[in-house]
Amino acid sequence: MWRRLRQKPENAGGKREPVPLTQYLRKVDVFQSLTMEEIEALFRGTMLRECARGTVIFTPEESSERLFVLKRGHVDIYRLTRRGKRLVIRRIGPSSIFGEMGILGQSMQGCFAESTDESLVCTATREDVLRVLKDRPDVATRLLETVGNRVKALEERLEQAVFGSVQARLAAFLLANLDSSTGAVSGYTHEEIGDTIGALRSTVTEELNDMQRQGLVLLGQKQIRVKDREALQALTQEIDAGTG
Repeated sequence: MWRRLRQKPENAGGKREPVPLTQYLRKVDVFQSLTMEEIEALFRGTMLRECARGTVIFTPEESSERLFVLKRGHVDIYRLTRRGKRLVIRRIGPSSIFGEMGILGQSMQGCFAESTDESLVCTATREDVLRVLKDRPDVATRLLETVGNRVKALEERLEQAVFGSVQARLAAFLLANLDSSTGAVSGYTHEEIGDTIGALRSTVTEELNDMQRQGLVLLGQKQIRVKDREALQALTQEIDAGTG
């Protein structure tokens, strides 16, 4: 259930000082040029929702236009095939926006949004967004850039699905989600990777085991450490060849 949530600590013990919502929202790239007063005006009365893992935040039946800002956790945007198989469109991380907002060219038509771990989400209405876009065109520009980048990512995913083998798509996934500071891809189960690249969990496991035997990756608990980026990059070349 959505509810108003103001100066509340983020842990039950209360050891950590609560961070005002306006300070958090200023960390979101599209709002960084706004003053504290402008952010407070935009999100006045904002509803926050604490979501346990597996909470469905948005469904295809939703009709209202809302813009969500993810404060903590991760959210998967996905569709269901006729056979009920999940196809993940993208995974949303902290300080990211998502939602149904036609004025931004952003659509979740036919999609579900579901938290993959404990998350905290705040939401703005169409009226809230229209107000800030009217007053701050620079925010509108950055929002459109965000949407444009997502369209580009979806086009790349489509190319991979059409021209790439499971091995090539898996290699592309690992490279796209690699954390450069740790040299690993973390937080994904084999099933979630399969949902993202359009493959069965068992096939993903088989391909990853094969990559490990070849010395390309090292498998751990919900972590895949990349040992040979150049070799993975070479595996994606069949996708590039197919689109050339």
